[in-house]
Amino acid sequence: MKDVQKEYFDQAYRTGSDVWSHIPYQHTALSMLPQIPKGSFILDLGAGRGLWMQKLLKLGFKVLGIDYIESIVHQVNKDLKLEGLESQGRFVVGDVLDISFTNNSFDMVTDIGTLQHLLTSEWEQYAREVSRVLKPKSWYFNVSLSRETTRFLGWNPKQSDTGAFEKFGVSYYFFTEQEINQLFQKDFILQKQMVRYFDSKSDPNDHVALVLSLFQKKV
Repeated sequence: MKDVQKEYFDQAYRTGSDVWSHIPYQHTALSMLPQIPKGSFILDLGAGRGLWMQKLLKLGFKVLGIDYIESIVHQVNKDLKLEGLESQGRFVVGDVLDISFTNNSFDMVTDIGTLQHLLTSEWEQYAREVSRVLKPKSWYFNVSLSRETTRFLGWNPKQSDTGAFEKFGVSYYFFTEQEINQLFQKDFILQKQMVRYFDSKSDPNDHVALVLSLFQKKV
């Protein structure tokens, strides 16, 4: 399963056919970010083609992006150099379940659509790693597929009794707000949360809902 999923994302990143290239979430996401100083150190998990990372860099933050697709890591680093952003950010190959950075390293961690592809058995390990690398009272921002979605690749999550879905060998999970909150409640306090709806070009007539959540790490 994981090999099939990795092959899918490798191709999707190279062709620009990944879901997140076709959902206009960025304006809403940026409006939810906390007021942190320019130069703050951000870790972007599952950074993909680097579109979100570049937004953060242009706002004056320092950003490390990790992804497990080596080809996209090399390509995005080339793109950052061409954009003159290589002094502010870079991509590295990494695993969100075993983040290769020290404790209390970052002012914020962001995740645009990575958690939703993990197995449910991996969620708690993911949440522990996010908490570990964040400084006390710093921030975690997550954007995930919402159970309020009415159509995604021919399926209606809102009418289903489960959030789990698989298509073309890729696992997806559509979260309720309560599921997101419960996953992070041990180490984090929810500060903002909203569900917003978007048309996606990934499949005709898709109508996707996203749940956007901003948490602050406890002391």
